[in-house]
Amino acid sequence: MNFPRIIQGEKIVLKRADATFKLAEELVTAVDESRKDLLPWLPWALNNKTAEDEFGWLLNWCEKNRKENVGYAYIIRKKDGGKLLGSVDFMKINKEWKSGEIGYWLRSSEVGHGYMQEAVRLLEKEVFARDFNRITILNDTRNTRSVNVAKRAGYHLDGILRQDRTSPTENIFVDTNIWSKLKSEYKG
Repeated sequence: MNFPRIIQGEKIVLKRADATFKLAEELVTAVDESRKDLLPWLPWALNNKTAEDEFGWLLNWCEKNRKENVGYAYIIRKKDGGKLLGSVDFMKINKEWKSGEIGYWLRSSEVGHGYMQEAVRLLEKEVFARDFNRITILNDTRNTRSVNVAKRAGYHLDGILRQDRTSPTENIFVDTNIWSKLKSEYKG
């Protein structure tokens, strides 16, 4: 598939998540700043507390999945100044069905500027250019920020998985939205 190392946008740059300790340190700083906002939705925020944890993600998820062509992770940076904003991934790739999922998170201090919507659009452009047919986004029905990203990026709400998992911070079952965009709906 060979996704590019760098994807240029208007306000942001997506850079491949290579396993370096410097990047791991930047990531843990951004996650620490954002942990309270990430925890209700993303279970990994419970465990990724040190630069070593983040380096493990970079090495054991990002590099491994890229080498196996089953997942691609990008670090989102501001085009002006290079500040780390978060990450966006294309994962759960099914080559036979030409489908996969986009997942994302954004640093708390940088929400509300359209960065994530731009990141999703940049990544979906690369995905559809590689002859994929369907992209999904999953999010907790209560996660209004993530829901708004999917809506603004033009994804269709396919349905809701009722009580399909438990909350990482509450002892309750939660519902998950399933959003999709088909290549035929992509307006590039």
